[in-house]
Amino acid sequence: MDINSISSGVVAQNASQKTGDAVGVKVARKAMDIQADAAAQLISSVSSPTSNKASEPHLGNTINTHA
Repeated sequence: MDINSISSGVVAQNASQKTGDAVGVKVARKAMDIQADAAAQLISSVSSPTSNKASEPHLGNTINTHA
């Protein structure tokens, strides 16, 4: 049995696996970047809440515990 042919096959398989892993990591990073951009866009599209404290100061001061 020729050891060189076995080792070259293992080396080729290892190199192929490393390439596949690198591609998988790159795709995962790209997907996370896209999700981060979408989340930032969604957050920026939400308007900030307006405060009615000046016009109706009684709102939000009590909790109905008998409901």
